[in-house]
Amino acid sequence: MNTLETICTRKSVRSYTGESLTDDELERILKAANASPAAMGKYESLHITVIKKREMLDKIESAAAEVFGRPDSHPLYGAPLMILISSVKPDAGSENAAYSNAAIITENIALEATELKLGVCQIWGAVYALSKSPEILSELGVPDGFIPCCAVILGKTDYEYTEREIPTGRISQNVIE
Repeated sequence: MNTLETICTRKSVRSYTGESLTDDELERILKAANASPAAMGKYESLHITVIKKREMLDKIESAAAEVFGRPDSHPLYGAPLMILISSVKPDAGSENAAYSNAAIITENIALEATELKLGVCQIWGAVYALSKSPEILSELGVPDGFIPCCAVILGKTDYEYTEREIPTGRISQNVIE
């Protein structure tokens, strides 16, 4: 697959077979994450937490469902793996770099997952719930002084990726010449 083909094929997948990634697939996903740029080259300001343990995924899912007032929902969609990207808590005015770094990492992960035909979905509600759950962050080993910024869920899926037609004008734009 070429880059633009992968980008136009990538889609949020919310159905998983329950089968996790192979060690090789996870290694490729983490290589894609580590290939991401970081503002000012400050990679030490970022932390990746790979969560495979079902009990921990259930705890995160429960916290997210409660935060949003939908205790019977399943916001992790049965995915067998979640990758959380955290950043050093930014000073006022520099939040953009922390969240942008994390978002780029999750997009690199999503693109590699698409290339591997794995299901992947960026998850925001669970990240918000984690930001309200210091005890879960501690259990996850998120370093002190770091905040959760972005996450993706991943797993095998029956979803068939196909390239989509992407209209170029769907995002408002202007050109300064």
